[in-house]
Amino acid sequence: MTQPQSAICAEGGDFGLFLTLVLADGDVAPVRRVLAALPDMTEVLAAQLDEPGLLSSVAIGAECWGRLTGRELPDGLVPFAPLAEGGRKAPATPADLFLHIHSPRVDANLMLARRVMGALGSHVRVVEEVMGFRHLGKRDLTGFVDGTENPEGDERAEVALVKDGPFAGGSFVSLQRYVHDLPRWEGLSLADQEAAIGRTKESDEEMDDEVKPPSAHIARVVIEEDGRELEVLRHSMPYGTTSENGLYFIAYCASPLPFRKMLERMVLSAGDGHHDRLLDFTRAVTGAAFFAPSVEFLTSLS
Repeated sequence: MTQPQSAICAEGGDFGLFLTLVLADGDVAPVRRVLAALPDMTEVLAAQLDEPGLLSSVAIGAECWGRLTGRELPDGLVPFAPLAEGGRKAPATPADLFLHIHSPRVDANLMLARRVMGALGSHVRVVEEVMGFRHLGKRDLTGFVDGTENPEGDERAEVALVKDGPFAGGSFVSLQRYVHDLPRWEGLSLADQEAAIGRTKESDEEMDDEVKPPSAHIARVVIEEDGRELEVLRHSMPYGTTSENGLYFIAYCASPLPFRKMLERMVLSAGDGHHDRLLDFTRAVTGAAFFAPSVEFLTSLS
């Protein structure tokens, strides 16, 4: 039985740290050794800090997969394909590696990230580093609960992990960082906010289909095929400062297709003429796709 990396199926901690990196030119053997050591590095620091909730995963992009692993690509791993329509954009941005750390403690997350980055040294370049936090329980900065329908318990692994073959225990990862226009959003009435989301703000109850607008966020991303709802395992978190803030969106899944179908229904209006109303108040500024291999796959890279 292959073991997934620790950050994937676990419930998210109160704080997250997200690093996207690109490989430098030259020898990648040092990078392979660091990736192979990440599970042990995480466990060692967790023991030192007496913080069992310190968890991590690292994922690899399609364009550097062969160079870094020497293996065939996982079927379905491709670079993030950008989308655009009517002013709405889902851009693709550079990223070879994605490091995801979460725990109940900011200091633990930062200590692990510093150890990893110190070991990687000049062999990588940081594209973006974002620290996320739990806000009012599990609410986005819009004030609405985020990830209400996220799978729970054993279903998390069922949704997130590849089941069979050479990449069993791994997971496809899609990420986007969104910047919210909170002044415009907060200028809406409560009724208009709830219509844009498709849920009530206070009690987090989904609107009946008869009254839920087809442009509501829930109406766009809840997709049924063959009688089953498409699912992804979200590890999204709010982030920000007084000058810029939003949502760091992460989806883990056994296939990249569910996320892609959800994103297309958010951005594009083909088919029914509607798009996700929420995108009128938030915009994606990054987009990248990766595969997070199993612990056994990682350690074999050393």
